[in-house]
Amino acid sequence: MILLSCIIGAILGTIAGLTPGLHTNTIAALIALTPFFGNEIMTIVLSMSIVQSFVEFIPSTFLGVPTTTTFEGVLPAHKMLLKGKGLEAITLTVFGGIIGTTMSVIFIPIFFLIIEQNKKEIILLTPIILIFALILMIQQENTTKKRITALFIMIVAGTQGIIFKNQIFALITGYFGIAGTLYALKEKNNYKKQETKIKIDNKISESILGLIGGAIVAIMPGIGSNTAARIIKTFKLKIDEKGYLAMLGSINTVNFFFGYIALFALNKTRNGAMVAIQDKIMLTKETMMLGVIIMLISAGIGGIVTIILSKKLINYFDENNTRKLNKISLVIMMLVVFLQGGIIGIITTIFSTALGLFVIVNKAKRSLCMSSLIIPTLFFYLFILI
Repeated sequence: MILLSCIIGAILGTIAGLTPGLHTNTIAALIALTPFFGNEIMTIVLSMSIVQSFVEFIPSTFLGVPTTTTFEGVLPAHKMLLKGKGLEAITLTVFGGIIGTTMSVIFIPIFFLIIEQNKKEIILLTPIILIFALILMIQQENTTKKRITALFIMIVAGTQGIIFKNQIFALITGYFGIAGTLYALKEKNNYKKQETKIKIDNKISESILGLIGGAIVAIMPGIGSNTAARIIKTFKLKIDEKGYLAMLGSINTVNFFFGYIALFALNKTRNGAMVAIQDKIMLTKETMMLGVIIMLISAGIGGIVTIILSKKLINYFDENNTRKLNKISLVIMMLVVFLQGGIIGIITTIFSTALGLFVIVNKAKRSLCMSSLIIPTLFFYLFILI
C-alpha cells in the first residue's frame, strides 16, 4: 500500500506542478477531509509535495506562469531559454533539488534539536529577520535613486499585501506572471532553437547553500524560497544565474523536507500540506523516518519525471509558438485568478500587474514585490510581541 500511495502522490504532484494555480496545499486539504488516517495518507501528501516542487519549474520556465515558490526563478530561467538553454535551466533546478534533499538527511538531528530547544527564540527572531530582509533589499541597490525607487516599490507592495491579504496568488501572478508576460509580448525576441544535449556545471556548493534557505523557509513565516535565496545571495555575491537556479531548486524542495521535520519537533508547521496531515499521523520517531525515506524516493521520481517531461515539451517550443503560448498563459492565469479570488482577485491582479510593470520598466529587482508578504507578516509578529 505504501508503494501504491507513493505512486498516487507522484501522479497528483505532477498534475499540480503542471497546472497553474493548483497547489498541493489545496489537494492536501481535500485529502484531510477524508476519513482515512495513517502512513498511506502521509505517503500520498509527502510524495505529492516533493514531486510538485520539481515539476512546477516546467511551466514557470516555458510559459512564465509562476507559483509562490518559483517566481524568482522565472527571470534567470527565461534568460537561459532565450539562449536555447531552457532544458538546462530546468535540469539545474532538478540537480539542486536532488542534492538538497539528499544532504538534508545528514542535518536532520541538528535541525530537530535547534528548533525543538529554541521555540521562543524563533518567534522573537522572526521580525528581526524580516526587517533584515527588507533592509537588504534596499541596500543591494547601488545608487540613491535606485534605493528610493526600491523603497517606493516596497511601500506600495506592502500596502497591496495589507489591503489584499487574502489574495496571495493574485498578487504573485500579477507581479511575476502577467507583468512579465505582457512585457515579453511587447518586446521582439530572437529565440534560439532549444538545445537537447546539456552539460551541467558543478553547482554542488550552491545546492548545499539551499539547505540554509530551506531551513529558514520551513520555520520563518513570511520568508519564501525566493526571499531566502536573495538573502543568501547577498552574502555570496558570486552566484551566477545557473547557480541561482540550482540553489532555488534546492530551497524549494528542502523547504518541504524540513517543514515535515519541524512538524515532529514543534508539533506544528507553517507548511500547508503538512498542516493538513498533522492530525492524520502518529508523531513518532518511526513515522518521521518513514516520511524521510518516502521523500528521498519521491525526490528521485520528481527529478526523473521533470527531465522526461521537459525533453518532450522542448520539441514543441519555437519562436512562432512562443507568442501563442504566452497569450494562452495570460488567459490561464486570469482564469485561475478569477476561480480562486473572484472579482476581488481580478482587481488585485490589475494593481499587482501595474506595479510589476513599473518594476520591469525601471529595471528594479522583482524580489522587492515580495514585500507584499513580508510587511504584513512583520506587522503581525510585532503586534503579537508588543
